[in-house]
Amino acid sequence: MTDKSQMMDKKPLNILFACTHNKIRSPMAEAMMKSTYAQHIGMVDSCGMDDGGDIGDGFTIAVMQEIGLDLMDHEPKSFADLELLPFDLVICFSEASFEEASRMPMLANAAIEYWPVYDMELIAEGREARLNAYRNVRDDIKTMLNDRFEGLNA
Repeated sequence: MTDKSQMMDKKPLNILFACTHNKIRSPMAEAMMKSTYAQHIGMVDSCGMDDGGDIGDGFTIAVMQEIGLDLMDHEPKSFADLELLPFDLVICFSEASFEEASRMPMLANAAIEYWPVYDMELIAEGREARLNAYRNVRDDIKTMLNDRFEGLNA
């Protein structure tokens, strides 16, 4: 039995998504995971290396609204803000968050995966260019989620 099938056989599966600031990649993944697989999983949460400030990213909110998901109330948080919850799987979108998660005692029993997804804060200027880049990240994450968890909705 593969690690992937073992993870899907264990229910509920508690998943944490992590990135740098918890403003773009990890909240996108959290929202799409909850929307697509809610009946098959336990708790889903997201965090960053730091909390990235008090409010979410406007471009993230906009591109998620395009697919019917509302992130208006998302408040970025860091690893330090997490309660001591038993996560089974941690999916990290930055090398730094992967390294941090790997060192955390509270995540010692969790499987930790690194999914390299481009950091949107590094892209070129212009509203439309930024929106398109955010859409690409959203769609890349959606594809990765579907590939990783395809057996959950069977």
